Parts: sequence; C-alpha cells; structure tokens
Amino acid sequence: MENQSGSTFQHSCLSFIETLFPDESFHFLEESKATDAFGQPGTQLFFSSSVRTLKFSLLEQAHQRYARVFVSEKTSDNTFFRRLLEATYEEGHLYIDHVVQTE
Repeated sequence: MENQSGSTFQHSCLSFIETLFPDESFHFLEESKATDAFGQPGTQLFFSSSVRTLKFSLLEQAHQRYARVFVSEKTSDNTFFRRLLEATYEEGHLYIDHVVQTE
C-alpha cells in the first residue's frame, strides 16, 4: 500500500468532505502521527470550516490491503471530537463503512 501520509490521502479527504458537506468550505489545518491502543501507528489529518473541525484518523491494517479511517467532528456546541462515521481507504479513495448514530 502507498504511503498514506501526504497529499494523496489529504486530497482524498478533501474530496470526501466536499461530498459530506457541499455547502461548507474546508481547509487543511495539520497532520499528526498517533499510536492506537494496540501500538499500531496512525495518521491524523485535521480540516476546518467556519462551522466545524473534522479529524480523519487513519489506521493501517496488518494485511495492508486497505486502511481504516475514523471521521470525527468538533463544533462550537461540543468541546470534544465526536465520531461521525467509519470508512475504508483503499487505492486512493475513501468509502463509508457505516455512520455512527447521532442524537
């Protein structure tokens, strides 16, 4: 699998965001490296609009065929990031696996 950090994943996220929130204009904030509870390395990308901040957490899978992506949002109404959906990142594209039930 290609290196997930950098512009390919970032462009995939921005295209994905445009589909989810077509009326908002997002810009890239930052990228950070993180380790999950099992010690697996991951990448986090943050994007912001005037309404919300989105965090894309990418975790590579042991089989290397695709990566799991968790998308969370933070708005002025919630202080912490709240998970919106889970997706799969494969061959440069994000695919929604399921949407997390929201109130």
